[in-house]
Amino acid sequence: MKQLILIALILLCGCKRHSRHSMVSIETEASENDALAYLDEMIESGEANQLTYFKRAEVNLKLNNYSRALIDVQKSLELDPTYQESYLLQSQILFNKGDIQQSINSALQAEQRGLRNYELYKLLAINYLKLNEADNAEKAIQRLLDFNYSAENLSLKGDIYLSLKDTATAISSYTKAIDVSPELPRPYESLYQIYKYKNPTLAERYISSYLNKNDDNQSFLLLQADIYANRKSYDSAISIYKNLKEVVDTSSVLLNNMSLYYYQLNQYDTALMLAKNSLLSDSITNREAQLLVARSLDNLREYNESKLYYEALVKYDSTDAIALDELDKLNRKIAYLWRLQQQERTFDSIRTSAPPVVERKDVNQ
Repeated sequence: MKQLILIALILLCGCKRHSRHSMVSIETEASENDALAYLDEMIESGEANQLTYFKRAEVNLKLNNYSRALIDVQKSLELDPTYQESYLLQSQILFNKGDIQQSINSALQAEQRGLRNYELYKLLAINYLKLNEADNAEKAIQRLLDFNYSAENLSLKGDIYLSLKDTATAISSYTKAIDVSPELPRPYESLYQIYKYKNPTLAERYISSYLNKNDDNQSFLLLQADIYANRKSYDSAISIYKNLKEVVDTSSVLLNNMSLYYYQLNQYDTALMLAKNSLLSDSITNREAQLLVARSLDNLREYNESKLYYEALVKYDSTDAIALDELDKLNRKIAYLWRLQQQERTFDSIRTSAPPVVERKDVNQ
Protein backbone atom coordinates (compact mmCIF):
# COMPACT_ATOMS: atom_id res chain seq x y z
CA MET A 1 0.00 0.00 0.00
CA LYS A 2 2.84 2.39 0.86
CA GLN A 3 4.38 1.81 -2.56
CA LEU A 4 1.04 2.60 -4.19
CA ILE A 5 0.78 5.89 -2.32
CA LEU A 6 4.36 6.83 -3.13
CA ILE A 7 3.89 6.14 -6.84
CA ALA A 8 0.69 8.19 -6.92
CA LEU A 9 2.30 11.14 -5.19
CA ILE A 10 5.40 11.04 -7.39
CA LEU A 11 3.12 11.12 -10.43
CA LEU A 12 1.04 13.89 -8.89
CA CYS A 13 3.93 16.18 -8.07
CA GLY A 14 5.97 15.43 -11.16
CA CYS A 15 3.23 15.77 -13.76
CA LYS A 16 3.33 18.50 -16.37
CA ARG A 17 0.94 21.42 -16.51
CA HIS A 18 -1.11 20.03 -19.42
CA SER A 19 -1.94 16.85 -17.47
CA ARG A 20 -2.98 18.47 -14.21
CA HIS A 21 -6.70 17.75 -14.46
CA SER A 22 -6.15 14.03 -14.76
CA MET A 23 -3.61 13.97 -11.93
CA VAL A 24 -5.77 15.98 -9.52
CA SER A 25 -8.31 13.15 -9.47
CA ILE A 26 -5.76 10.39 -8.82
CA GLU A 27 -7.25 7.86 -6.44
CA THR A 28 -5.27 5.48 -4.27
CA GLU A 29 -6.34 2.67 -2.02
CA ALA A 30 -4.85 4.49 0.94
CA SER A 31 -6.91 6.24 3.55
CA GLU A 32 -6.94 10.03 3.68
CA ASN A 33 -4.81 9.94 6.82
CA ASP A 34 -2.13 7.88 5.07
CA ALA A 35 -2.18 10.21 2.09
CA LEU A 36 -1.97 13.23 4.38
CA ALA A 37 1.07 11.80 6.15
CA TYR A 38 2.94 11.35 2.85
CA LEU A 39 1.96 14.81 1.62
CA ASP A 40 3.17 16.31 4.91
CA GLU A 41 6.46 14.50 4.49
CA MET A 42 6.94 15.75 0.93
CA ILE A 43 6.18 19.35 1.88
CA GLU A 44 8.48 19.24 4.90
CA SER A 45 11.30 17.81 2.78
CA GLY A 46 11.01 20.70 0.31
CA GLU A 47 9.84 18.51 -2.58
CA ALA A 48 6.44 20.20 -2.88
CA ASN A 49 4.97 22.08 -5.81
CA GLN A 50 1.62 23.73 -6.45
CA LEU A 51 -0.18 20.41 -6.94
CA THR A 52 1.17 19.03 -3.67
CA TYR A 53 -0.48 21.84 -1.73
CA PHE A 54 -3.62 21.48 -3.83
CA LYS A 55 -3.81 17.76 -3.11
CA ARG A 56 -3.20 18.28 0.61
CA ALA A 57 -5.97 20.87 0.66
CA GLU A 58 -8.31 18.28 -0.91
CA VAL A 59 -7.38 15.69 1.70
CA ASN A 60 -7.79 18.15 4.57
CA LEU A 61 -11.22 19.09 3.21
CA LYS A 62 -12.25 15.42 3.25
CA LEU A 63 -11.01 15.19 6.84
CA ASN A 64 -13.00 18.32 7.79
CA ASN A 65 -9.77 20.19 8.57
CA TYR A 66 -11.12 23.34 6.94
CA SER A 67 -8.65 25.87 8.32
CA ARG A 68 -5.66 23.77 7.23
CA ALA A 69 -7.28 23.12 3.87
CA LEU A 70 -7.74 26.85 3.32
CA ILE A 71 -4.07 27.57 4.10
CA ASP A 72 -2.98 24.89 1.62
CA VAL A 73 -5.22 26.03 -1.21
CA GLN A 74 -4.08 29.62 -0.72
CA LYS A 75 -0.47 28.41 -0.98
CA SER A 76 -1.44 26.54 -4.15
CA LEU A 77 -2.87 29.76 -5.60
CA GLU A 78 0.27 31.70 -4.67
CA LEU A 79 2.35 29.20 -6.63
CA ASP A 80 -0.03 29.24 -9.62
CA PRO A 81 -2.82 31.87 -9.60
CA THR A 82 -4.12 30.70 -13.00
CA TYR A 83 -5.18 27.20 -11.92
CA GLN A 84 -9.00 27.13 -12.15
CA GLU A 85 -9.54 24.10 -9.92
CA SER A 86 -7.82 25.82 -6.99
CA TYR A 87 -10.48 28.55 -6.97
CA LEU A 88 -13.25 25.95 -7.01
CA LEU A 89 -11.59 24.04 -4.17
CA GLN A 90 -11.18 27.28 -2.22
CA SER A 91 -14.89 27.95 -2.75
CA GLN A 92 -15.79 24.48 -1.45
CA ILE A 93 -13.64 24.95 1.65
CA LEU A 94 -15.11 28.38 2.39
CA PHE A 95 -18.61 26.95 1.97
CA ASN A 96 -17.86 24.29 4.58
CA LYS A 97 -16.47 26.96 6.90
CA GLY A 98 -19.75 28.87 6.57
CA ASP A 99 -18.23 31.85 4.73
CA ILE A 100 -20.85 31.92 2.00
CA GLN A 101 -20.04 35.28 0.37
CA GLN A 102 -16.34 34.48 0.07
CA SER A 103 -17.26 31.05 -1.29
CA ILE A 104 -19.25 32.76 -4.04
CA ASN A 105 -16.35 35.11 -4.80
CA SER A 106 -13.95 32.19 -5.23
CA ALA A 107 -16.41 30.29 -7.42
CA LEU A 108 -16.81 33.35 -9.65
CA GLN A 109 -13.01 33.59 -9.90
CA ALA A 110 -13.00 30.01 -11.18
CA GLU A 111 -15.71 30.85 -13.73
CA GLN A 112 -13.85 33.99 -14.87
CA ARG A 113 -10.81 31.80 -15.58
CA GLY A 114 -12.86 29.57 -17.86
CA LEU A 115 -14.08 26.80 -15.55
CA ARG A 116 -17.51 25.46 -16.48
CA ASN A 117 -18.67 22.34 -14.69
CA TYR A 118 -21.42 20.75 -12.64
CA GLU A 119 -19.73 21.23 -9.24
CA LEU A 120 -19.19 24.94 -9.85
CA TYR A 121 -22.81 25.78 -10.70
CA LYS A 122 -24.26 23.57 -8.02
CA LEU A 123 -22.11 25.33 -5.43
CA LEU A 124 -23.10 28.75 -6.75
CA ALA A 125 -26.80 27.84 -6.75
CA ILE A 126 -26.70 26.59 -3.16
CA ASN A 127 -24.67 29.57 -1.98
CA TYR A 128 -26.98 32.12 -3.59
CA LEU A 129 -29.97 30.32 -2.13
CA LYS A 130 -28.44 30.53 1.35
CA LEU A 131 -28.05 34.29 0.90
CA ASN A 132 -31.64 34.58 -0.40
CA GLU A 133 -30.31 35.83 -3.73
CA ALA A 134 -32.88 33.86 -5.64
CA ASP A 135 -32.35 35.60 -9.00
CA ASN A 136 -28.67 34.67 -9.05
CA ALA A 137 -29.51 31.19 -7.79
CA GLU A 138 -31.97 30.80 -10.68
CA LYS A 139 -29.27 31.65 -13.23
CA ALA A 140 -26.87 29.19 -11.64
CA ILE A 141 -29.43 26.38 -11.57
CA GLN A 142 -30.19 26.86 -15.25
CA ARG A 143 -26.49 26.42 -16.02
CA LEU A 144 -26.43 23.43 -13.68
CA LEU A 145 -29.34 21.76 -15.48
CA ASP A 146 -27.52 22.28 -18.78
CA PHE A 147 -24.75 20.09 -17.40
CA ASN A 148 -26.94 17.55 -15.64
CA TYR A 149 -30.71 17.30 -15.97
CA SER A 150 -31.13 15.22 -12.81
CA ALA A 151 -33.82 14.81 -10.17
CA GLU A 152 -31.54 16.32 -7.54
CA ASN A 153 -30.96 19.44 -9.62
CA LEU A 154 -34.64 19.75 -10.49
CA SER A 155 -35.41 19.55 -6.79
CA LEU A 156 -32.86 22.29 -6.13
CA LYS A 157 -34.55 24.34 -8.84
CA GLY A 158 -37.83 23.85 -6.96
CA ASP A 159 -36.20 25.19 -3.79
CA ILE A 160 -35.02 28.27 -5.64
CA TYR A 161 -38.43 29.06 -7.15
CA LEU A 162 -40.07 28.46 -3.79
CA SER A 163 -37.78 31.12 -2.32
CA LEU A 164 -38.90 33.40 -5.17
CA LYS A 165 -42.50 32.68 -4.04
CA ASP A 166 -43.21 31.17 -7.44
CA THR A 167 -44.97 28.16 -5.98
CA ALA A 168 -46.40 26.95 -9.28
CA THR A 169 -42.96 26.67 -10.91
CA ALA A 170 -41.56 25.09 -7.75
CA ILE A 171 -44.30 22.44 -7.79
CA SER A 172 -43.62 21.79 -11.47
CA SER A 173 -39.90 21.32 -10.76
CA TYR A 174 -40.55 18.93 -7.87
CA THR A 175 -42.99 16.82 -9.89
CA LYS A 176 -40.49 16.65 -12.77
CA ALA A 177 -37.86 15.52 -10.27
CA ILE A 178 -40.16 12.68 -9.20
CA ASP A 179 -40.72 11.71 -12.85
CA VAL A 180 -36.95 11.58 -13.44
CA SER A 181 -36.16 9.65 -10.25
CA PRO A 182 -39.08 8.30 -8.18
CA GLU A 183 -36.63 7.07 -5.53
CA LEU A 184 -35.37 10.54 -4.53
CA PRO A 185 -37.11 11.53 -1.26
CA ARG A 186 -36.50 15.27 -1.32
CA PRO A 187 -39.17 16.39 -3.85
CA TYR A 188 -41.86 14.33 -2.10
CA GLU A 189 -41.09 16.03 1.21
CA SER A 190 -41.01 19.47 -0.42
CA LEU A 191 -44.43 18.89 -1.98
CA TYR A 192 -45.73 17.68 1.37
CA GLN A 193 -44.57 20.91 3.01
CA ILE A 194 -46.27 22.98 0.30
CA TYR A 195 -49.61 21.19 0.57
CA LYS A 196 -49.84 20.15 4.22
CA TYR A 197 -51.98 23.14 5.23
CA LYS A 198 -53.87 24.08 2.08
CA ASN A 199 -54.48 20.53 0.84
CA PRO A 200 -53.73 17.93 3.56
CA THR A 201 -55.15 15.08 1.49
CA LEU A 202 -52.73 15.74 -1.37
CA ALA A 203 -49.88 16.25 1.09
CA GLU A 204 -50.56 12.84 2.61
CA ARG A 205 -50.68 11.30 -0.85
CA TYR A 206 -47.07 12.33 -1.53
CA ILE A 207 -45.88 10.82 1.75
CA SER A 208 -47.81 7.61 1.13
CA SER A 209 -46.52 7.44 -2.44
CA TYR A 210 -42.92 7.53 -1.28
CA LEU A 211 -43.52 5.07 1.57
CA ASN A 212 -45.02 2.63 -0.92
CA LYS A 213 -41.56 2.48 -2.50
CA ASN A 214 -39.49 2.81 0.69
CA ASP A 215 -41.55 1.68 3.65
CA ASP A 216 -38.64 1.86 6.11
CA ASN A 217 -37.67 5.50 5.58
CA GLN A 218 -37.69 6.90 9.11
CA SER A 219 -38.11 10.55 8.14
CA PHE A 220 -41.19 9.79 6.07
CA LEU A 221 -42.63 7.51 8.74
CA LEU A 222 -42.36 10.40 11.20
CA LEU A 223 -44.12 12.66 8.70
CA GLN A 224 -46.83 10.01 8.44
CA ALA A 225 -47.15 10.13 12.23
CA ASP A 226 -47.58 13.91 12.03
CA ILE A 227 -50.37 13.42 9.50
CA TYR A 228 -52.14 11.00 11.84
CA ALA A 229 -51.72 13.40 14.76
CA ASN A 230 -53.16 16.29 12.74
CA ARG A 231 -56.17 14.05 12.10
CA LYS A 232 -56.32 13.33 15.84
CA SER A 233 -55.57 9.67 15.11
CA TYR A 234 -53.19 9.60 18.05
CA ASP A 235 -53.19 5.81 18.39
CA SER A 236 -51.88 5.45 14.84
CA ALA A 237 -49.21 8.10 15.44
CA ILE A 238 -48.15 6.34 18.64
CA SER A 239 -47.91 3.02 16.79
CA ILE A 240 -45.37 4.52 14.37
CA TYR A 241 -43.38 6.06 17.21
CA LYS A 242 -43.25 2.72 19.02
CA ASN A 243 -41.79 1.08 15.92
CA LEU A 244 -39.12 3.80 15.85
CA LYS A 245 -38.34 3.58 19.55
CA GLU A 246 -34.55 3.83 19.14
CA VAL A 247 -34.93 7.06 17.17
CA VAL A 248 -37.60 8.51 19.46
CA ASP A 249 -35.67 7.81 22.65
CA THR A 250 -32.74 9.94 21.46
CA SER A 251 -34.80 12.99 20.48
CA SER A 252 -36.41 15.34 22.98
CA VAL A 253 -38.64 16.69 20.19
CA LEU A 254 -40.00 13.24 19.34
CA LEU A 255 -40.41 12.34 23.01
CA ASN A 256 -42.42 15.53 23.45
CA ASN A 257 -44.58 14.62 20.47
CA MET A 258 -45.28 11.15 21.81
CA SER A 259 -46.00 12.55 25.27
CA LEU A 260 -48.50 14.97 23.71
CA TYR A 261 -50.24 12.15 21.85
CA TYR A 262 -50.72 10.21 25.08
CA TYR A 263 -51.85 13.39 26.83
CA GLN A 264 -54.50 13.94 24.17
CA LEU A 265 -55.72 10.39 24.86
CA ASN A 266 -55.99 11.26 28.59
CA GLN A 267 -53.24 8.75 29.39
CA TYR A 268 -51.53 11.13 31.76
CA ASP A 269 -49.22 8.63 33.49
CA THR A 270 -47.54 7.70 30.20
CA ALA A 271 -47.50 11.31 29.03
CA LEU A 272 -45.78 12.27 32.28
CA MET A 273 -43.17 9.53 31.98
CA LEU A 274 -42.25 10.47 28.40
CA ALA A 275 -42.09 14.19 29.14
CA LYS A 276 -39.80 13.55 32.11
CA ASN A 277 -37.58 11.38 29.90
CA SER A 278 -37.39 14.29 27.47
CA LEU A 279 -36.30 16.58 30.29
CA LEU A 280 -33.34 14.32 31.07
CA SER A 281 -31.53 15.67 28.01
CA ASP A 282 -32.56 19.30 28.42
CA SER A 283 -34.25 20.36 31.62
CA ILE A 284 -33.77 24.13 31.25
CA THR A 285 -34.86 25.19 27.77
CA ASN A 286 -37.21 22.28 27.01
CA ARG A 287 -40.33 24.34 27.61
CA GLU A 288 -42.71 21.97 25.84
CA ALA A 289 -41.69 19.04 28.04
CA GLN A 290 -42.01 21.13 31.21
CA LEU A 291 -45.52 22.18 30.21
CA LEU A 292 -46.46 18.57 29.49
CA VAL A 293 -45.13 17.50 32.89
CA ALA A 294 -46.97 20.30 34.67
CA ARG A 295 -50.24 19.62 32.86
CA SER A 296 -50.03 15.85 33.34
CA LEU A 297 -49.38 16.28 37.06
CA ASP A 298 -52.31 18.68 37.25
CA ASN A 299 -54.61 16.10 35.66
CA LEU A 300 -53.22 13.43 38.00
CA ARG A 301 -54.12 15.76 40.90
CA GLU A 302 -50.50 16.15 41.93
CA TYR A 303 -51.08 19.86 42.28
CA ASN A 304 -48.12 20.89 44.41
CA GLU A 305 -45.61 19.13 42.15
CA SER A 306 -47.32 20.59 39.10
CA LYS A 307 -46.99 24.03 40.63
CA LEU A 308 -43.22 23.56 40.99
CA TYR A 309 -42.85 22.99 37.25
CA TYR A 310 -44.98 26.01 36.37
CA GLU A 311 -42.96 28.16 38.77
CA ALA A 312 -39.73 26.95 37.16
CA LEU A 313 -41.06 27.97 33.75
CA VAL A 314 -42.02 31.42 35.00
CA LYS A 315 -38.68 31.83 36.74
CA TYR A 316 -36.87 31.03 33.49
CA ASP A 317 -39.11 33.37 31.45
CA SER A 318 -41.25 35.83 33.37
CA THR A 319 -43.07 36.77 30.13
CA ASP A 320 -44.28 33.24 29.38
CA ALA A 321 -47.98 34.07 29.07
CA ILE A 322 -49.18 30.46 28.84
CA ALA A 323 -47.24 29.33 31.91
CA LEU A 324 -48.36 32.41 33.86
CA ASP A 325 -52.00 31.84 32.95
CA GLU A 326 -51.94 28.13 33.78
CA LEU A 327 -50.07 28.77 37.04
CA ASP A 328 -52.68 31.35 38.03
CA LYS A 329 -55.49 28.89 37.32
CA LEU A 330 -53.68 26.19 39.29
CA ASN A 331 -53.15 28.52 42.26
CA ARG A 332 -56.85 29.40 42.26
CA LYS A 333 -57.73 25.72 42.06
CA ILE A 334 -55.40 24.93 44.98
CA ALA A 335 -56.88 27.80 47.01
CA TYR A 336 -60.43 26.64 46.24
CA LEU A 337 -59.64 23.06 47.20
CA TRP A 338 -57.96 24.27 50.40
CA ARG A 339 -61.11 26.21 51.32
CA LEU A 340 -63.25 23.14 50.62
CA GLN A 341 -60.95 21.09 52.80
CA GLN A 342 -61.22 23.59 55.62
CA GLN A 343 -65.00 23.58 55.33
CA GLU A 344 -65.09 19.79 55.42
CA ARG A 345 -62.89 19.77 58.49
CA THR A 346 -65.20 22.25 60.15
CA PHE A 347 -68.26 20.15 59.28
CA ASP A 348 -66.49 16.98 60.42
CA SER A 349 -65.60 18.65 63.68
CA ILE A 350 -69.20 19.67 64.21
CA ARG A 351 -70.49 16.19 63.34
CA THR A 352 -68.09 14.33 65.60
CA SER A 353 -68.07 16.66 68.58
CA ALA A 354 -70.33 15.80 71.56
CA PRO A 355 -73.49 17.89 71.87
CA PRO A 356 -73.41 20.54 74.59
CA VAL A 357 -74.76 19.50 77.98
CA VAL A 358 -78.16 21.01 78.64
CA GLU A 359 -78.69 21.86 82.29
CA ARG A 360 -82.16 20.90 83.44
CA LYS A 361 -83.92 23.06 85.93
CA ASP A 362 -86.03 21.53 88.70
CA VAL A 363 -89.55 22.69 88.10
CA ASN A 364 -90.37 22.22 91.77
CA GLN A 365 -87.93 24.88 92.77
